[in-house]
Amino acid sequence: MILPDYDRGATAPAAPLTDLSALIDAVRSEINARGKPAAIVFNSHITGLAVTRSLGRRDVPVIALDPDPKGYGLASRYATVTALCPYVLTEEEAFISFLLELGEALEQPAVLYPTNDEWVLAVNRHRERLEQHFLIPFSGPEIVEPVLDKAQLYRTATELGIPIPRTWYLEDEDLAQVEAELPYPCILKPTEQRSFYDEFGDKAWRVESAAEFRTVLARAAGHPMVAQEIVGQGLTDFYSVCSYIGKDSEPHGVFVGRKLEQYPPDFGTGCLVSAEHVPEIAERGVQVLKAFGYRGVSEVEFIYDARDGEHKLLDVNTRVWKWIGLPIEAGVDLPWLAYADATGTPEVAGAVRDGIVWTYTN
Repeated sequence: MILPDYDRGATAPAAPLTDLSALIDAVRSEINARGKPAAIVFNSHITGLAVTRSLGRRDVPVIALDPDPKGYGLASRYATVTALCPYVLTEEEAFISFLLELGEALEQPAVLYPTNDEWVLAVNRHRERLEQHFLIPFSGPEIVEPVLDKAQLYRTATELGIPIPRTWYLEDEDLAQVEAELPYPCILKPTEQRSFYDEFGDKAWRVESAAEFRTVLARAAGHPMVAQEIVGQGLTDFYSVCSYIGKDSEPHGVFVGRKLEQYPPDFGTGCLVSAEHVPEIAERGVQVLKAFGYRGVSEVEFIYDARDGEHKLLDVNTRVWKWIGLPIEAGVDLPWLAYADATGTPEVAGAVRDGIVWTYTN
């Protein structure tokens, strides 16, 4: 289990502020006095804790926010100020108003670090308003949405010569022919994951037969889907290219992690991950991001196919993710690179330390 910083011998921090006026007072007295741009991290669970540690260790004033008072990052000694905030999924406008009031109290624009999809999407929906007070270190929706569309992603990869699992675009193909061609079992996944996950609580479905394919496709009505062959023999075949692409459209830091365990086993999140650099896929990951014009922190996922010895593109996450603490500890401090670039002092990561392992148990 990842422990809050105060469990490692430091003094427990004060409880998070629950009142916006108290937060604004704290910003004026504790943040503005530091004389440098703050970072605002939300939410502050495992991912947010890693981001807060990254920046706080470098003397960046950090405002850690979470709707849950038990958020790990709220207990970090590296957070300058902590507070509860509205939950963006149920109170989006209240959360944006909360940020805007906070921004008005800041003497310098702060860098925003949304740590989950729902927070990233909300920031991009209200980007024009938020940019009056904040620095947003990732691309806008005109770039992020095409990257996250799996049909566009896979077609772009194919144009670039980057291998992908064999894929059927169900909106464009004869379904009877696809049904006959598919190698069962196979994977059925949405081209746009967020709305699919909100409805079904799943990222993708494993389909065992032609009959099940028809049933599952009917269940997914309203969601454009792709079908793919299953590639890889085990959990250790999953790799991620983790990077920060700067405002100059160049990579400021690139890291490769290999999953050793994930949960749930089929379509889960890494809970045991190792630093293992693979130059070929590092180059391919950056190539995909550049093709879309993306800038910011991201995770490009690949899977190794032993049949032909190729690493094949699976997905892109245009945000920080749960095990971002691993590249930070390995020398590729992505949150810091984003902060440095956003505040006008860009840096490039140094050497990567392979062999470091990140683990999470719950």
